[in-house]
Amino acid sequence: MESACTDKQDRELLDAIEEYLAGEGHFGIDPQVLLILDNLDSSKSEIASIEKLMDEIIAIRLRKLAGAVFRGMAGHGKPKTFNDVIASLGMRPAKNLIVAIALFSRLGTEHKRLETASFAASLFAKIIAEQMGFERSAVEKAELGGLFLNLGKVVIAMYQSTSRIDIDAAFVQRHQCYLAAKIIAQFNLPEFLEQMIREGRLVLQKRSFSANGIVYLAQALVDKATDEFGVIEIKAPMPDSRDNLDVTLGSIISEYFIQIGLGQFVKIIPC
Repeated sequence: MESACTDKQDRELLDAIEEYLAGEGHFGIDPQVLLILDNLDSSKSEIASIEKLMDEIIAIRLRKLAGAVFRGMAGHGKPKTFNDVIASLGMRPAKNLIVAIALFSRLGTEHKRLETASFAASLFAKIIAEQMGFERSAVEKAELGGLFLNLGKVVIAMYQSTSRIDIDAAFVQRHQCYLAAKIIAQFNLPEFLEQMIREGRLVLQKRSFSANGIVYLAQALVDKATDEFGVIEIKAPMPDSRDNLDVTLGSIISEYFIQIGLGQFVKIIPC
């Protein structure tokens, strides 16, 4: 009897969340933006037009992310045009980031930790994959997997932020994969994301980590490094003129979070 009652309550809540998702549509993203970025043959003028089609806050955060890529990862200045922004990020990665930022923007302050954890898992997965010598495609897969690993939880938290109701952890655990799959299909995100989210465990190759394994390792590191207030604490060397170091992993991580507006949630302890 209790199981039947739970099933009924779950179905009612799922229906309410799906109704919320249907009402939100593309979460403020102009569908034309998605079409342009999904088409690798889009012209420079079409790509340049994206900025005016986007929500200003999303455009600003995308520019800042591209700036972090330029400065922290590539050692250049900041991108001058919106074509530079897309070129530095890549068209499909830019689209994925736009979707992620649009979703995160719907989170209330009480769920900000989810956004911080998602960007942290993405960055850590990228760094680990690069240092393990993964091919570029596998690095990008790990980076994207980290960003969207908690997608189902984000969807439920978005609904909570709007409805102001409490949702128990058991419901989240039972239905996060289903809700993640709905967003993946709606925005035509890479299919491997659904498999990675549903796997829910560490997956290894014969002699090395898989991209999936790196994502779950990165998530575990984020969980371990996050304090009770949602701040990620990392001990790392910072640039020092005495050592002629302009960039360190610590400065890359710090700059990345500052640029995406989450600098207050990351604390780098110099060593």
